[in-house]
Amino acid sequence: MLKLIIEDDEGRKTVVPFVRDEITIGRQEGNTIRLTERNVSRRHARLVRLNGHVVVEDLGSYNGTRINGERIAGQSPLKEGDLVQIGDYDLALQAEGAANAVGPITTKVPARRPEPEPEEDDSDNEPEESDHTPPSLSAAEARRHSTSIIRLDQVEAERPRKVVDVPAEDAPRLLVLSPDELKGQEFACIRTELRIGRTDDNDITLDHRSLSRTHAKLVREDAGEWRVIDMQSANGMTVNGESYAQATLGTGDIIELGHVKLRFVNAGDASDDAAAGGGSRSKLPLVAGLAALLLGGGGGAFWYLNQQGAQPVAAPVIAQTPTPLPDEEPRPTIEDQAAANDTPLATAAAQTPKTPPPPRGPSMEEQRAVADKAIAARDFDAAVEALEVIKDANGQRPRDVETRLDEARAEQLMKRRLDDVRKALGDGKLPEAEEALRESAATKAFAKEYAALKTQVAEAKKKAAPPAAVPTSGTDKAPSAAQSAAAKAQADGFEHIKGLRYRQAIEQLNKCLDLEPGRAECHLYLGSAYANDNQPEKGAVHYKRFLELAPNHAYYERVKGLVESYENPKK
Repeated sequence: MLKLIIEDDEGRKTVVPFVRDEITIGRQEGNTIRLTERNVSRRHARLVRLNGHVVVEDLGSYNGTRINGERIAGQSPLKEGDLVQIGDYDLALQAEGAANAVGPITTKVPARRPEPEPEEDDSDNEPEESDHTPPSLSAAEARRHSTSIIRLDQVEAERPRKVVDVPAEDAPRLLVLSPDELKGQEFACIRTELRIGRTDDNDITLDHRSLSRTHAKLVREDAGEWRVIDMQSANGMTVNGESYAQATLGTGDIIELGHVKLRFVNAGDASDDAAAGGGSRSKLPLVAGLAALLLGGGGGAFWYLNQQGAQPVAAPVIAQTPTPLPDEEPRPTIEDQAAANDTPLATAAAQTPKTPPPPRGPSMEEQRAVADKAIAARDFDAAVEALEVIKDANGQRPRDVETRLDEARAEQLMKRRLDDVRKALGDGKLPEAEEALRESAATKAFAKEYAALKTQVAEAKKKAAPPAAVPTSGTDKAPSAAQSAAAKAQADGFEHIKGLRYRQAIEQLNKCLDLEPGRAECHLYLGSAYANDNQPEKGAVHYKRFLELAPNHAYYERVKGLVESYENPKK
């Protein structure tokens, strides 16, 4: 298969498979290949397959089409290796598999003879002055503001590049502007090539359904400029509102990948959002803290408070270079050892013991199997321990593992609360047993134990009731019924939070508070549900109410710290 190599005046090359019988080239929308430099006419030229050969035809362009330096009129045959010049672009045909398919286009070309350009305009009705007016910007500005678009369904964006680390002080950033569920994330571009997409195998992962698995990549060219390249994504890419297959980036440029909008910010430049935000109160500590409080399930704050420490503000996400394994480090050769020790080579070889290979750690599949076995045995301590160490090559935990880890932590907490019920019953502390029982209502793995303890608590309440306490009306039973309904609404709300159904969780937890306004745990859960639903102000209200109702609660101090971080962010 033939390929068409296109090179601009900066030496940037794009390879396009010649898969059609006709390829049109021009500045106007609708061309197969669109080049929007000023010196390219709207419909400039076309390449046509005729009887097994390729013919190039100038379509009456203003600045003409040249083959090997000679301006053509009408159609002209094109051979592999011929150089076609359209404006500032050089094009060449090459058969697939040629040795230098993406090397410099070095066809021998006679010096271009200066020719007077024709005075007449194109046949279009509108004036063509903009078609041939030379740009007055400096070379750098012209390169910055010019448009070099090559639009084709199968643009080859896999040109090999040397990938190296970028010093942190020189690394630009990508700031996520929308949608709301991703807004505020920040990625430092610390390598010269970064892939962006929906799945975890990318350098920058944006989990949004409008993105392709690998949607685009960000590269730094040898000249130092950064470019974004569409990777044949389904929903395409725009830069500053215009569709591109690839584009050069500068500070402030807005990139849209599907429905995800990002701002590119060069190193040392402040983003508009950061400047505008100033000393305003940030919702990020509240969202990060309150949302995390319920990831562990049940009493909610246990996992976050014990695993994360007092760090409510989420750090910027940085696409990191995977740490090389120890056996990838260069080892001294036998010759090096002999030279260092001034020992004959044979002696050094005899004295050098053979280093055994490092033991291979368990694979992800093996780690998953260990976790599955622990979950089946309801050993959630072991399950949590196994799931916490499962990470991919980039140090990221797969999403399904993260979900299972949250569920395991929830059941881990449920078991502790059921143990509290048993202890409180044994100590005769019935109110504490009832409270712990309510907090363990969401368990699935220990449902039988929960049912049995519920029965024991009910029997203990009957025994504890004084004989003379015979109700004369139905009003005495009303509080107990309301408490039971509130407990059920709380448990239902918690289940919705675990399933990330925050609107349904808010509905159930508000129902819980309608039945029992002073129920502290409902305020705790409702605060987190509101924060996850992008309503941090309401979340803060319920957390403050929780602090008023439960000053002796185990999570009081940490919740207090989260609310203070929300109300008094660092300037």
